[in-house]
Amino acid sequence: KKVKPSGPAPCAVLWGLDPSGEKGAAVRAVLKEMGVVARTALPERLGDAAGAFARLPGFRPTPVPYTGPAPAAEEEFVLLCGLTDAKVNEFLARSREAGCVVGAKALLTKTNRAWPLAKLIEAVVAEHAQMGGGDGAA
Repeated sequence: KKVKPSGPAPCAVLWGLDPSGEKGAAVRAVLKEMGVVARTALPERLGDAAGAFARLPGFRPTPVPYTGPAPAAEEEFVLLCGLTDAKVNEFLARSREAGCVVGAKALLTKTNRAWPLAKLIEAVVAEHAQMGGGDGAA
């Protein structure tokens, strides 16, 4: 009997959240408690499709390091990949409880999974600023 793979493990791609900083460490602790893998986006990987960070089938890191404009390091961003609505809500609630709410957040979708991560961060940060903050995921 063949077992169908369940797909990539749920993960969160993080930008601007230094693991050695208080907030970055707190966000990673929340994710770890939830069983969600935290992946730190490195500047040279910002050209990779969002789907490559989530390790979706058919998505690979670009062979050439990214050299375009990078979002500012102080721009905090979380891309939640493969989480159910319940898990997204749990992440939002736990982040509030732990005092480590990240402003710009997005869910990996069929629409944005092919976007280079730099473009996705830029779009979500701009949208978040336009909305005047808030706690909703884009």
